Amino acid sequence: LITSHFLKIAFPVESCSEYEQISFVCHPWRIIDGSLNKPVCKGMIEALLYHIMSKPGITEQKLLSYYSAVLQPVIILEMLQALKAIGCIRKRYLTRAKPTSLFSPPTGATEVQSCKLSERLTVFYEPTIDCVLRLGNVFPHEPNWNKWIQ
Repeated sequence: LITSHFLKIAFPVESCSEYEQISFVCHPWRIIDGSLNKPVCKGMIEALLYHIMSKPGITEQKLLSYYSAVLQPVIILEMLQALKAIGCIRKRYLTRAKPTSLFSPPTGATEVQSCKLSERLTVFYEPTIDCVLRLGNVFPHEPNWNKWIQ
């Protein structure tokens, strides 16, 4: 039985009538035995960080739509959360401007410090100044995921 992010496999135990159920969380950077595939993990996180670095202030929605053909949104959100935890990016929120009329004063979007689920906010990401150095400390001795690029 395969669900969205879990693979459940039943293996026979000692007798044929009993089965042991094992759950496996499917992520592109995990090997089937559950260990971390470091080159793939490094390559995916680097690619996402470099995308944010090349377009500072990119919205979460644009990131999700850019990678939608190859990755599930949950995977992208997990990588963004990891980059934020490392200190490579900052997650920021903007409130949408209220609708204006012909005679209303001009208003812009304002930044919000805390996020409430009931509010409709635009989430965007900015790289930190030392993001490359911080990411380099996570996988210091790991070779490039593409063995043909040195």
